[in-house]
Amino acid sequence: MDLNRTFTHNHMDREIKFSVTYDPQTHSFSVVEDDSINYMLFYNPANKEWTTSEDPMPTIPVNELALLVQQNFGVFV
Repeated sequence: MDLNRTFTHNHMDREIKFSVTYDPQTHSFSVVEDDSINYMLFYNPANKEWTTSEDPMPTIPVNELALLVQQNFGVFV
């Protein structure tokens, strides 16, 4: 089972490369943007909300990032 995805996304005339790894133990995603910005993406099923770790913040809005991650993993919540 492949738990890694790499994809690009254009945001405000800038192409951003995302490398995402799913952690099945914590049900979270480790996200690396452009090989330099690293943070965690979490889904809370109780309130159906996506959040990220405090710092650094993602370049794109969290909900947009969550949708991209879901599309690339082929699983939607």
